[in-house]
Amino acid sequence: MAISGVGSNYGNVYGNTYAAQKNEAAKKTETKEAAPAQAKNTGTGSVSDYYSYLQKNYDCVKNGSVAISGSYLKECARNPEKAKELEESLAYFKEGYENGLKSAQANARAIGARVVNYSESWSIDSTGNITMMASTTVTSDSGVKGWKELAEEREEKLKEKKEQERTEEKRKEQKEQEELLEKIQVSAQPVTVISDAYHKPVDIKA
Repeated sequence: MAISGVGSNYGNVYGNTYAAQKNEAAKKTETKEAAPAQAKNTGTGSVSDYYSYLQKNYDCVKNGSVAISGSYLKECARNPEKAKELEESLAYFKEGYENGLKSAQANARAIGARVVNYSESWSIDSTGNITMMASTTVTSDSGVKGWKELAEEREEKLKEKKEQERTEEKRKEQKEQEELLEKIQVSAQPVTVISDAYHKPVDIKA
């Protein structure tokens, strides 16, 4: 099963590791989820019955977050192995959504913003391949803006900060050089020494 992502780059960061994470989730849910699927799919159940079963057991199907190709659904309704594969993916949807949200929030914080809305949907085609689509709305102190604009603003602020730090460093170095030069000038000034010969006592006779 191939996995692809469409939409915000931040929203799809976890997409590349989907397969590994899904396999781990599948181990936890295999016993729980696969058995009902195999019981329902003996080759005689109708597609509508199987889809109703999926809606009842998986919120992502019930609320429309996952769209399944009719031909693939028909194949799953008649093939327990295909049904098992489909349901392992559906069982992972909630965890995948939460991973995507956390990733989007982390990336928003990195550019000085916050996530105000995040949504994700899947489309499963006739061969069982999944396309994940994520949409993220972020906001900052300057209002709701796109990822690119906020990232550019963040970059500009970082440049300004670095420039200020360089200016401050140069000012500090200049001050240190002036203080050093002043010490050198003071130590180089000539010193006048008055000999005691000029201060011999004078004997004044009455």
